[in-house]
Amino acid sequence: MKYSLRSFSLFALLLLGMNAYAAQVGEIIGKITGPDGLPLEGVSIEAKGDVLPKARKTTSNSDGSYRLQLLPPGNYEITFSSPNSESQTVNTAVLLEQRKTLDFQLGSSNAEKIVVYGQALTTSTNSSLGNSLNSDALDVLPTAVEYSSLLRLIPGVQVTSDSVRGPSAGASGQDNGYKMDGANLSTPLFGVLASSPSTHDIAHVSVERGGARAVGFNRNAGVTLNTESKSGTDEFKGNITYRLQKGSLQADDEDGLSTEDDIGYITVGLGGPLIEDQLYFYGSYYTRDDAKESGTNARGTLPDITNEREEYFGKFTWTPIDDVLINASYRSSEVTTTNQEIGINDQASTALDGVDEFKVLIIDGSWIINDSTTFNMSYADTKQSAGSFPITNLGFRGQSGGSLSLADLASQGFFSVPDLEIRTGADASEQALIDAYNAGAAPLIAAYGINGEALGGVGAASTINDNAYLGETIEMSLNHVMDLGDTTHEFHFGIQQEKGSEELFRVSNGWGSVEYWGGLDFDDGGIVAPDGDPIPVGTAYRATVQTRGFDAGGLTGPLVSASKSINIAVNDTIYWDDFTFDVGFLLSQDEIIGQGLRRANTSSGYEEARGESYVMKKVGFSETFQPRLTATWDYSADASAFVSFARYNPSVSSLARAASWDRNTGGSTTRVYFDESGNFLNSQTNVSSTGKLFAAGLNPRTVQEFIVGHQMAWEDNWTIRNHLRYRRTWNYWEDTNNNSRVVYDCASYQGRVAGFADLFPDLVAAADNCEFDSPEPKELYMPVNNLIGEGSYVIAQLAGAYTKYAEASMEVDYKSENFFSTSSLVWSHYYGNFDQDGSTRFSNDQATFIGSSNIADSWYGQLWGSFTDGNLRANRTWQFKSYGAYEFSWDATLGYLAYWQSGHTWAQQSSSTFYLEPRGSRETPSHWQLDLNYTQNIGISDGYAFQLRVDVFNVFDKQTGYNPQPLYSSSALGEYRSHENPRRVQLTAALTF
Repeated sequence: MKYSLRSFSLFALLLLGMNAYAAQVGEIIGKITGPDGLPLEGVSIEAKGDVLPKARKTTSNSDGSYRLQLLPPGNYEITFSSPNSESQTVNTAVLLEQRKTLDFQLGSSNAEKIVVYGQALTTSTNSSLGNSLNSDALDVLPTAVEYSSLLRLIPGVQVTSDSVRGPSAGASGQDNGYKMDGANLSTPLFGVLASSPSTHDIAHVSVERGGARAVGFNRNAGVTLNTESKSGTDEFKGNITYRLQKGSLQADDEDGLSTEDDIGYITVGLGGPLIEDQLYFYGSYYTRDDAKESGTNARGTLPDITNEREEYFGKFTWTPIDDVLINASYRSSEVTTTNQEIGINDQASTALDGVDEFKVLIIDGSWIINDSTTFNMSYADTKQSAGSFPITNLGFRGQSGGSLSLADLASQGFFSVPDLEIRTGADASEQALIDAYNAGAAPLIAAYGINGEALGGVGAASTINDNAYLGETIEMSLNHVMDLGDTTHEFHFGIQQEKGSEELFRVSNGWGSVEYWGGLDFDDGGIVAPDGDPIPVGTAYRATVQTRGFDAGGLTGPLVSASKSINIAVNDTIYWDDFTFDVGFLLSQDEIIGQGLRRANTSSGYEEARGESYVMKKVGFSETFQPRLTATWDYSADASAFVSFARYNPSVSSLARAASWDRNTGGSTTRVYFDESGNFLNSQTNVSSTGKLFAAGLNPRTVQEFIVGHQMAWEDNWTIRNHLRYRRTWNYWEDTNNNSRVVYDCASYQGRVAGFADLFPDLVAAADNCEFDSPEPKELYMPVNNLIGEGSYVIAQLAGAYTKYAEASMEVDYKSENFFSTSSLVWSHYYGNFDQDGSTRFSNDQATFIGSSNIADSWYGQLWGSFTDGNLRANRTWQFKSYGAYEFSWDATLGYLAYWQSGHTWAQQSSSTFYLEPRGSRETPSHWQLDLNYTQNIGISDGYAFQLRVDVFNVFDKQTGYNPQPLYSSSALGEYRSHENPRRVQLTAALTF
């Protein structure tokens, strides 16, 4: 008794100091009957698991029902013992975040047939759109080493080759959530995958892509992917693995880099009991080494490129008493790179070296208070340090009043080789300007281009970056089960606190990015000479420098920005006859914290205070009521129908940094102008990159979702699931001109597009019909005050901004003794006028600001300003995906992943967010691909085995083009700037013991 009290006290002390996420567990429920089919009360049920140090026990109720809660995912031996000492044992598997239904007839002669070790996949049986995979599936499917490769396996989720942005499934690629052991892997404030840990430690995968209940604090507008790491077991087990991707076995890359790329991976893992039936451990080491020989691009030989990674992981699983389970883990990963990001037309001197460190500490615990009540807590603390450093350090930072050395522009920064202006002037004055521009551009093309063509850039990488991203999450939840009349209720109460912050230090290398201006400016679609507003008269060159480090910038330390969220979850799962209902809600409070202001008795309520943090926006609980309502009807033993309604208020937002006031003095970019001799003319802070105030009356972004579906089992081997889903999102926040609703009206756009009459008559006709007209009310977003004027950028809720997503899906699972597969066919339509995925400057694969993208910047990008309504970039009408594996009699498996999907949409543009034809009116080619895995297991002796594995990705080398150049004035208009990854082979040898 003293030991139990000491153990519980220590457990309580650990948990009181913790932060947390949802419990990384599953559960088993069911009913026990006798040979006569009547329910049995008082039957003892014991669950012994390979990853659970102490067995879990419970007793059946008067109706024969029982519940084994908070079971770590793994394989279990379940023993049923009746009061008269009759007992039987079956084996089953528990998957992450899934409920396993195991009804049992005590005394049945068929009991020994209930053995489902190795069950690879399960589809959620409630109204959420979820799936789970365990390590048995991951071991036989063609998966790459990185965490991000798991996204390819998700039914109904698009496959993407993008390296930064995530896939879309009804929302932006920055609306997804990525977790390992419940810890958030997303980059704070940005919503992209911060790091991509190796998959060798992953034992279970769970995904939720819609229909979320008010359990787990799911506020993501997109997909939520969660993984559970491997744990120690009741036996000592280990492995040594070597993987190799041989460059000579890789197909030539259509994107132009012809490097011979050998990538080697070494993994060592070991786990087992430290204290029998009480404390288990697991640890691993992982290293990756890219040995890339010098390759070539359009300018010639490239330097050797390296990419090295070391990752350490350790985990303890402890059951101090029968009903308490504690997990503690720590992961440290470091990636160092050299000679990265050399474009196919750029000088090798423009490369970057980089370092990326990722560390995460996780502690979680669960306590089964009694058969009806459980309590969970956990702590997650993450830190990502990312830096990129030019291999060519120019040794100076451009300063106000300095000159640009035209004798050697490659020594001044990253100089972009200019294009010749191919348009014909509307009159003699325009033609003279064009001729003068081309006369200056021609020698630059000859000196810095490629064989006389205007391609690429020379010099050095423009920017020195040194960033740190910090994340911390705290969670507690209480679950209680009780019977009320004819119903059983599962009550869930949870509270979560999340913190995310960024420490940004960014300065320019030399003059940063340098471009030839050549005396051309544009006014209402026409060509004019710079007149000083804002481009100085006589401007021939423009540099873009980081204001921090520029002598007009002021601050020299890092720009610190943060966000804080508190989330409250209440859910009641109600069981009544053949119906299951979920009635619940989330409440959230978000704070966006910037730097550079403090409260004051001024017209804005603030005054400037460099380096001082302030709450720039707070969203209260009353503004974020997120109801979750679901109903499932199990109208037969093998079939059910379900409906779901859910509302989400996503929390991720880059505004903490994008709108921080110190960007005025230390975190934004500054334009520096020079004359034809390189003499300094003037400098001006880039107005769209300054700090911003928030307009009054902003409502948080809201996603509303409806799902109706059906699921059935057929002939023991098949599960078929169909659903229809509809989503609508509104209340988008963006930075825009304070007076944009006043000045960008019908007449304004008529003048701006008049010059496109010959090439795009539909655009001009729409402007003439006043289809491009600012909405009501035609007034400033915010009153002019001591900090902002009429043209200042502010954070506003864009009137009429929306996206919609419709989806029809069919999923089919098949399981037999030797084969399993899951296949999905999805039709979808993603449309609207606010495209977060299409808001970059013609390059989609970026972690762009959320709430401060190029949308609504200046006259271009206003949602009424051109053909902005239409199919969004991530719209892919059709997608088919299938994966599975077959087990041969000679202890080998053949796994596959096959998919086909429509291309993404695009349209011709004149700027990053100004469309010259209806958005999404063009489409890239569809893409199909087959990946294969063959695994051969070779027994050596008791407890030892050898494994050989071959993974072939993109077997038929389908390097389909995507990401076309949309800029109408570019000579490369419509050319594909990216291609699907080429065929590559991964060879693996492993010793397990």
